[in-house]
Amino acid sequence: MGYLQSVVILCCISAVAALGLAILTGYTGLYSLGHAGFMAVGAYCAAWLVMRLHIPFALALLAGSVAAALLSLVIGYPALRSRLRGDYFAVVTLGFGEVVRLLLNNTPALGGAIGLPDVPVRTSGWLALAAVVLAFGLAQAFTRSQWGRNCIACRLDPLTARTLGVDVLRTQLTALAVSAFYAGAAGALLAGYMGYLSPAMFTLARSSELLAAVILGGVQSLAGPLLAALLLTAVPELLRFAASWRLVLYGALLVVTMLWRPQGLLGYYELPALNLPSLWRRMRGKGELP
Repeated sequence: MGYLQSVVILCCISAVAALGLAILTGYTGLYSLGHAGFMAVGAYCAAWLVMRLHIPFALALLAGSVAAALLSLVIGYPALRSRLRGDYFAVVTLGFGEVVRLLLNNTPALGGAIGLPDVPVRTSGWLALAAVVLAFGLAQAFTRSQWGRNCIACRLDPLTARTLGVDVLRTQLTALAVSAFYAGAAGALLAGYMGYLSPAMFTLARSSELLAAVILGGVQSLAGPLLAALLLTAVPELLRFAASWRLVLYGALLVVTMLWRPQGLLGYYELPALNLPSLWRRMRGKGELP
């Protein structure tokens, strides 16, 4: 039971980070290879606040998420103001992620390469599940708002969107900040679950896994990246019986899926059952007096 709970918690943490990246990549069209850096910022910030200042974990989680969002604006403003897109923006985020990892490696106050041991364990299974539900509901509300429509317009054609009055820079920065906020929250949850932190936990491989979940899940979809993140986290655990063949089978699964569904599992589609804002409106309607 403990092992199953561990897999579920890790799946939920990956799902929260993937939902944030889905807003940036799937809706806005900006590819990031540095989201592990935002996760590291949220994780170390939350852990330091809990360990040094004895702040409640809920407030530390929020602080870590906000710190990641603010740092994304520092990185994103000069890059997006220069109208970097595609591979160029991805390289910027890649550099950011590596800089964060190297800074953590060489900062003795944060444990250096050894990391931070004895981080208080605060992330339970119920907290992780609640975080996924809340993150999914807020992401749906964002993508169905005017901000979400602006993000789609920027992904399809930034020049036309700018002509129609959309502030492209502001929209992209907002999407980046929201995405980083989600990544910071996922990092804080990871710190509260693992009980220790190390820069080796936030490498390019983690960023690539999140981006793979978004691409595999499908563009302009939240349910797709959510399900893909759950699969990409759970499948390697389920394939542990294959030992040396585990990674080969894992890669083959990705290749077959992309050949079968090049648009992603749920590209441009949302599962009606997961439409939380609509479900909430129906529940409120049933509770109203005639």
